[in-house]
Amino acid sequence: MTLRQTKQNDFFVQHMEAFKRLGLPDPFFTIKTAFFQKGKFGRQVQFFEWELKKGEDIYIEFYDNVTDNMGQLVDIKPFFEERLLFKFKVNPHFAEEYELKVNTNSKGEEYSSYTVSLMELTVVLSHGREMPYPAYEKAKEEQENEVLPKLQNSLVFPNFEEEFAPKKEEEITLTGDSADAPLSEITIRDLAAIMLMKPVSARPWLNELVKQAKSEI
Repeated sequence: MTLRQTKQNDFFVQHMEAFKRLGLPDPFFTIKTAFFQKGKFGRQVQFFEWELKKGEDIYIEFYDNVTDNMGQLVDIKPFFEERLLFKFKVNPHFAEEYELKVNTNSKGEEYSSYTVSLMELTVVLSHGREMPYPAYEKAKEEQENEVLPKLQNSLVFPNFEEEFAPKKEEEITLTGDSADAPLSEITIRDLAAIMLMKPVSARPWLNELVKQAKSEI
């Protein structure tokens, strides 16, 4: 079994709950790359002609190839951090609506494929509900724009003049995770925890603060 086949099986397991909710014991599932193509807006996906001729909805998770310094494939990882499951709804008119490409594989054999914009796909959420990918992206952007101000308002920032005024050495009593940290010591991970509302900081107390703030939104 090739690395791609192994990873495709692993990716399928990730979405089994969604397939159960959809009542699909044996869905047509595959993994693909999302790419940019000159003259087309946004990312595209390539479907082989035989895939489209099956006359079934196609479920997809996108991936990225991981290569070593010599350009050799060493791993395949999910493209979307959220592990999005996409659906291409069966289209009997695909040959008329999409761009045809004739390619040659490593064995010198010709095969046909069609290019489709990701914007035409739907996202299948874990509970089985579907929504157009453009609507998903818009909802995600709106949520992020709404969450950040709420998180910022939930955090109590110190009085900088008092908190960070020079102190005598014996007055500094910071002890481990229970203490606050000077603004000058904030790390990229601390900032990411605050901005993304995820407990990714190396400071447990900050992670707890982020969790608490998120629960109150």
